[in-house]
Amino acid sequence: MHKKKRKILIVIGVLWVGGGAEKVAAYLGNYLTEQGYETHVLTFYEAPQKYPYNGIYHTFNEQPKSRLQKIPYMPVRIWKIARYARQHNIDVAYSFLEEANFYTLFAKLLFFRQLPVIVSVRNNLNQRGRLFRLLSRVLYPHAKAVVSVTRTIEHMLRVDYGLTNTTTIYNSIAIEHVERQMGEPLPPSCHRLAERSPLIMSVGRLTRQKGQWHLIRAFGSVHNRHPDAKLVIVGTGEYKANLQKLITDCGLDDAVVLLGAHENVYRLLACADVFAFSSLWEGMPNTMLEALAVGLPIVSTDCVSGPREIIAPEVGIRESIQYPYETPYGILTRVPDNQPPVWQSPADMPLNAAEAQLADALADVLGRRWFRGPAHTSYRHRIAESFDHSTSMHRWEKLL
Repeated sequence: MHKKKRKILIVIGVLWVGGGAEKVAAYLGNYLTEQGYETHVLTFYEAPQKYPYNGIYHTFNEQPKSRLQKIPYMPVRIWKIARYARQHNIDVAYSFLEEANFYTLFAKLLFFRQLPVIVSVRNNLNQRGRLFRLLSRVLYPHAKAVVSVTRTIEHMLRVDYGLTNTTTIYNSIAIEHVERQMGEPLPPSCHRLAERSPLIMSVGRLTRQKGQWHLIRAFGSVHNRHPDAKLVIVGTGEYKANLQKLITDCGLDDAVVLLGAHENVYRLLACADVFAFSSLWEGMPNTMLEALAVGLPIVSTDCVSGPREIIAPEVGIRESIQYPYETPYGILTRVPDNQPPVWQSPADMPLNAAEAQLADALADVLGRRWFRGPAHTSYRHRIAESFDHSTSMHRWEKLL
């Protein structure tokens, strides 16, 4: 007689399409369901478009409109997580992102101490506020395991937060899924993308973390050297209006497009010649993995963390390197200073050294026309080596 498999709870704020952690949570839920576990996904908020998930789904469907309005939900949410886990006889809980991590660990400590909780840290905690850092120090030692998305973040958790219960599981890519997505037709609004060459593409939320103002300012210099070059930025966020004004002020309205959010990013990336990434800090950027899977050369800031471990695995996580640093998959450039955004054109404020280096690297890659495409064996080998989907899911399962 086979031993009955355990009941699993995955806690995350929301399963909205577009989030990297949300995608991993949905993938893990589907994988565990396929392995025969009774798998529950519990969210705090509902989303109009969710990642496909085949197990048991429940949402608190909270609808606060501001951070202040979240406050009354806090103690109730902790109790409701514990109640759900008890009612469904949950054996192990996973949680993704700090909001879910903190509430799930509070639920364990206050109401369900025997519940093992595996938390996932998806970003650079040292860039978060003082309260987040304090809660991480207090709560994370009580987790069964603290899973980081990069070795750099795991090192940070051990050295800066004194944790010993850490491990690293990279985000993953399923090549077969990528190739199916690449084969789908472009939406009508994007048909002109296939006609644009050379085409630089960047994907990410329009926020301070992603540093797209540096990319736009740098692209002006690229455009001077490659007058036919276009830059397309895929994503939405609070900086959209500022970025659009910067594009206009730089005289780049005909060359730079803010495309908004799109479900099938692989089909868009397949139109590009190079992927550009300008983040000031990161966890493990899924968009870089997506570009790698499509076979695009990548030009990225060497921010903490992620880019180096994706395209320059031969370099130690704390090793000093000379910029620009070229790899078989692209070029790493120095990170701009983590200062407030610059909403001025280079005519009013000249490019800083990091922006000039980013511009030179992009122009260099466009000029050389690097070999690209998912059939490139070195790209496939890199994904299979560290980012294989089945291997990643199996590692999550082994934590149970």
